[in-house]
Amino acid sequence: MGHLISFFKILFLRSIVYQTCVTDNQGDCRYQDFSNFGSSSTLARCGLNPKNLFMGPYGQKTKVIKTMNIHPNKQLEFSIGIWIFDSWDVGEGLYIYANDIQLDKISFSSCAEITSGTIYLTLFINITIRLQDNLDSDLQDESWGFRDFIIRLSIPCVNFYSECNYTGILCQGEQSKKTNRIPFEIKSILFGPSIIVKIKDPNYFEGVLQEFNSIQPCLNGYKFPKYILPS
Repeated sequence: MGHLISFFKILFLRSIVYQTCVTDNQGDCRYQDFSNFGSSSTLARCGLNPKNLFMGPYGQKTKVIKTMNIHPNKQLEFSIGIWIFDSWDVGEGLYIYANDIQLDKISFSSCAEITSGTIYLTLFINITIRLQDNLDSDLQDESWGFRDFIIRLSIPCVNFYSECNYTGILCQGEQSKKTNRIPFEIKSILFGPSIIVKIKDPNYFEGVLQEFNSIQPCLNGYKFPKYILPS
């Protein structure tokens, strides 16, 4: 059988239930995960700086909805990055709901990129996040978009993939598992903020400990060795 990774550890500081559009990779912005009523679901970019990709633009009283099942009695944290475009009139805004409870209202009268504060949700089993605007002009005059859509809870997970860009075989690393037996070569790693993955192997990077505190879309030219089960 293949040799084992000599050191493998995951430090879970927070957990991720669901996230989308946290990178500038179009495949990471899964607008198909959302039900949309109003403006068509699209992806767009604004400028060339990092974090320029967003889902939108939306407007004209559009509703964007995401529903998922959550284990009961878990505290959730929901955060989202909002893009505001062009001129909004007084009284116009974007409303954020969880299970029909209004969490926030965002209103601006100039172009801006903002991020809503973290919102805490408790005791949800089925959760529906709804973004809804009351804009009445066409998209060229006033619109909005979003990215960095993240929901966290207390059960953490790190996803390891056998191919770049988070495809191929999936292996989930959990807080309760401290293992060095990954059954394939790791080519990409996807996880949320406040998680650290540490891997060390004497055959790669001269045995220097590799510490990742951000997602790795492609470990090109460096594949952590797979653990081959005995036949």
